[in-house]
Order: sequence, then C-alpha cells, then structure tokens
Amino acid sequence: MDNQRIAQILEEMADLSEIIGDNTFKIQAYRRAAETIFRLNEPIQEVWARGESIPGIGKGIRTLIEAITPDGESPELVRLRAEVPAELIKLTRIPGIGPKTVGRLWQALGVRTLEEVKQAAKEQKIRAIKGVGAKTEMLLLRGIEKAEMPKERWPLIEALSISEEICARLRDYPEVKRCEVAGSIRRARELVKDIDLVVMTEAAPAVAERLKTFPGNIEVVAWGEEKISFRYASLQPIAVDVRLFSPEQFASGLVHFTGSKEHNVFLRQRAKEKGWKLSEYGLEDERTGEIQTFEQEEALYAALSIPYFTPELRDTEVVGGDAFWKAATAASLEALIKQEDIQGDLHMHTTASDGGDSIEAMARAAKKMGYRYIAVTDHSQSLKVARGLTVEQLLQHMEAIRTVEEKLSNEWGEPFYILRGAEVDILPDGTLDYPDEILERLDLVIASVHTSFKQSNEEMTARILRAARHPFVDIIAHPTGRLIGRREAYGLDVGKLIEQAAVSGVVLELNSYPERLDLSPSYLRLAQEAGVQLAINTDAHHTDGLAWMALGVKIARKALLRPAQVINTWPPEKLFQFLARHRKHWRKR
Repeated sequence: MDNQRIAQILEEMADLSEIIGDNTFKIQAYRRAAETIFRLNEPIQEVWARGESIPGIGKGIRTLIEAITPDGESPELVRLRAEVPAELIKLTRIPGIGPKTVGRLWQALGVRTLEEVKQAAKEQKIRAIKGVGAKTEMLLLRGIEKAEMPKERWPLIEALSISEEICARLRDYPEVKRCEVAGSIRRARELVKDIDLVVMTEAAPAVAERLKTFPGNIEVVAWGEEKISFRYASLQPIAVDVRLFSPEQFASGLVHFTGSKEHNVFLRQRAKEKGWKLSEYGLEDERTGEIQTFEQEEALYAALSIPYFTPELRDTEVVGGDAFWKAATAASLEALIKQEDIQGDLHMHTTASDGGDSIEAMARAAKKMGYRYIAVTDHSQSLKVARGLTVEQLLQHMEAIRTVEEKLSNEWGEPFYILRGAEVDILPDGTLDYPDEILERLDLVIASVHTSFKQSNEEMTARILRAARHPFVDIIAHPTGRLIGRREAYGLDVGKLIEQAAVSGVVLELNSYPERLDLSPSYLRLAQEAGVQLAINTDAHHTDGLAWMALGVKIARKALLRPAQVINTWPPEKLFQFLARHRKHWRKR
C-alpha cells in the first residue's frame, strides 16, 4: 500500500466525518496525517519497520492504517461510507462546496439525493440554513444542473475508465463470453462522444433484458434483442451503446463498431470490388447470399486482401487517412513504431516531489515492462505546489538514484540504468529553474512550462525557444501545455519550435498521459518530416502510470512514426552517446 493511497483514504475519512458532524479534532487529525504521509520520502511501512515514530500519527491512526487491506480497502472507511447517503458525497465535487456545507444540508433539511437538494435550492430553503447563504445555494443549483447535462465530448481517460468499469461487470454475466470497448475509445481519440461496447454471447435477448436494470443505467434510450442504448450514471451521465453478437459474428461486429465511419467505407468498397457486401455480421456473397464469418478481425482483413490495421490506424486522425489505407502494405505497417520497440521511459516522478511511489518502486515496475533504462525527473524548485526540489535536495536525490541503480543492477545481475534527471521549469523569461552548473551535472534535463500560461503567443514562443536553444536541455516536455477537456493549449507557434528543434537538436516529447497526449499526431508528423528527434514518455507519477506508454505509442502510430526517430527506442549505448554530447563528464559524478 503506497503512501498516496493511504493519504487518499484518510482524506476521504476526514470528509465523511465532517459531513456526519464528527469531532473536529478527529477530522483535523485525519487531514494532518494525510498531509504528513503524502509528503513522506519513503513508504510509511519502512519508517515503522525501523521502529521510528512519525509526528502527528498517533496510535489510533496507526491502527486504522494497519487495518487497510492489501487491495486498499479500509474497514473504517467502509463504515463511514455506509452512514452518509452516496449521492450527497457527489456534492463535494462542485467547486466551492465542502463537506461541512454538505453536512449542514443533510442535518438541517434531511435531504439524501441530488434531486432533493436541487428542489430545496429552487424553493430557496438552503439559504435559510445558518452558515450557508444564497451564494452557496446558487452554486449547488448550478452544479447539480450542470452535472445532469450530458457532455458533448468526454476526455478519453474519463470515458475509458467508465467503459472498462461497465465491461468488467458485463463479463461477470454467465451468458457473456467476451466484452470489448469499441468506437472512438478503442481508436484512441482524445475526445469521445459516447461509449460503444461489443459483447459476445449466445443469449443476446436475455443479456439485453438484463441490461435494462444494469447498475448505473438511469434511462433506457433504445432496446432490442441484439442491442441496447442507455444513459449511465456518472457525475454527468454518459451515453452507452451495447451491441450483442454471436461468437461467429463477433469479429465482424467489433470491426464495424470500432469504425471509423470513413474506414468502414474503405472496407466496404474493397468488399464490393470482390463481389461481397460487408456488414457487422460478416461478408455476404452478393451472388449466392452466403455469409462468411471470422474468428478474428485479422481474418476479415485477410479475406479482403488488406493488411491488418490496428484500431488506432482506422481513425480519421491518422496521417493520410483514406490515401494511407489504400497505399499501406503489410511491410509499411510493420515498420511503424510498436510497444515492444520501447526500451525505457524518460519522464517520471517519485515521492521526492509529487509522485506516489519511490525510485525503487518505479524502477522495478519499469523492469517488469522489459525496459533497460528509465529517467527519474522530479520537479524543480520553483514549482512549490508539486514539492519541487531545491538544489540541495536535488543533489541528495541524485545520490539516492545512483544508490538504487547500483542495488538493482547487482540484484538482477545485469545493468539497469536509472538516469539522474529533472523536469526543470521554464521560467516566464525563458531562463531555467536551476543554474547551469547543476544542469550540466544531470544525466538528462526535461524543460517544461507550468506557470504564466496567459502569456501572448509571441511571449510564450520566445520563452520556449530560448529553453530549446539551451545546450543542457535534452527534451521539451508536453510542449503545448494542454489538458484535454480542462485547459486549452497556451499560445505557442509549434512550427517555430519544430524549426528550432531541428537546428539545436533538442528532443520534443509526446507526453502519453491521457489528459495531455501532447504533441498531437499532426504536430508529430511535422516534427518527423523536419528530422526532429522525439521521445514518448508517460510523465508517470506512480507505477500504474507507466502503462500509459501503450497509449502514447498508439498516438505515435497515428503520425506514422518509426522507431529510429524516437530516442527511447534506442539501446542504452546510443541514447547515452546522444545525451552526453554537450556534457563533459556525463554520468561520472
């Protein structure tokens, strides 16, 4: 159990206790303990194993922590959740609404659902509660109404999480043999409209009937014996379409409902050229009416004499679109970058700054993924919100990295390289957050923007170009600064950045964290055509985050990237030679 998860549990316990109206000192103790644990530089269990105490964590809280099960469940948290109406907890997600306010509503009005809170707000009952007022009443009403409005588009990470949750439940049905996420989620679109699921079953009518009362189904929009559409309860409802196919039809159905529409048109045209009609049920011979079905998607493509396109390559974001599909060969597709080409991850964070896992934990997780190296790149000193490291802390951190590298290489009987890096803030004037003598001592420097997002296009471009020219900057991270569905890209002339990267040799990053996916396929293609080196990194803040490399590779494939231009596909020797080009004593101190 990592420190971050323990801190989250204690924070939730504090929130629930505050809603209930529990002892103020207990609530404060939970919050202080959560903050302390989050800021620990090593797992709390290791501190206790040495017999050391931790200020602010007494016997009672330690007992609660030690009761947390290996899969992260807390008996005390389960008890508190049972006491508070589940819908009321959602109110704390509305900006400006805290648990104390929610508790006052519950105690004063006895409300238990969002609908009851909304009605009380409309009747202006909430403003009469002591310590609440009209402003809070308005925030609640607007927040609930906004939550009830379906989003036009969902960020991929949100839709993916919900879709996997639904599919996991469907797989528990004895009638369901397989459930796959399809549609724009499977094609790795950064924004999606709804969730498409394709289910294999020999009892389609029974499954469709059961789905009418599926947990979270708040409204059936359409229903048939082979399909059902409904709205699924999240903080904001999302549309879900489930298509049910027999085992023989499943592969064809999965191809059809993965899309895109344009790619399906391409497939249907190819089928027509061969005298067939393609549908979600298979290939129908237009002369005899015989329908050919397939066990795998690859077999359907082979029948059409088309190389197999992985789902992300069927998207309209893929560079070239229809022309690419028509011209592609098995050899050209095989030449594109693949997950197995990745030899390391060069952007990640640990508990030294705002990460949730230790250096060693991140390294062990990377080793399990087959990597030969990683770079630990915790935040620099100006980014205080992320617990950025001072120069003194960074130097100590660099020694800690070297110690872990030696330990694990000895344990595994072969070299595993942990580069001593830093994600260094590009300050508003384009200077860097550490002095040159420190930057030169690092194995790898990532430069990025985390503040002053509202600078003009000219100011932001000049700022980032200055950093891109710095001899000790190796990678420009998440170059446009966007957070999908939350924050637009800041003003930046990406074309000029690509031109500068081609001249100075700085690497541009494809940040594969799902809220970023930055750079986009179109910019990646421009960079590749300009001869710019690229890196696909996860920006992982915990071990689970390393898995987002797969998503980054999918985005890279949409840009038709090949491994040679992506530096973290290189073997260690080639990568190290590249990183040492501007440093006199690389990795020697």
